[in-house]
Order: sequence, then C-alpha cells, then structure tokens
Amino acid sequence: MWDLTLGEYDLFPDAPQLAQMRAELVGIGEKERILRERSANREAYRYLLDAHRLSASERSLRAGVEHFSAVRGQGGQLWND
Repeated sequence: MWDLTLGEYDLFPDAPQLAQMRAELVGIGEKERILRERSANREAYRYLLDAHRLSASERSLRAGVEHFSAVRGQGGQLWND
C-alpha cells in the first residue's frame, strides 16, 4: 500500500494558476457585462432617435397639410395653371 501523508503530497499544485484563471474569467465576465450594457444603451438611443424622427416627420407632414388647407381655404392657387 502507498503511504502518503499530506506533507509529502501537494493536493493543489496549480492553485496559483487556478486563481489567476479565475481572476481572468471574472475580468472577462465584467467586460461582457459592460458590452451588454453599452449595447442596450445604444439600442435605447436608436429607439429614441427613431421615435424623434417619426414625430418630426409627422409634424412636418401635418404642417404641410395645414398650410395646404389654409391656402385652399383662402381661394389661393397652389400651382400656376
């Protein structure tokens, strides 16, 4: 039988390397979290920008219709016939 004692056998020979790998994994996880947050922020910004563009477009269209209606209501011509 083998006669091993804890003093003669290192149970965790790679402990420093494992600790370093864990630290690297934590760093990678943190970087992934930051990238996800940035992506979510960009998506929210894109959504708000699209909503603003749509709103501006609708206001512009509405102003054009109101102008057209006002000119027609005054009996004005829009085009030279």
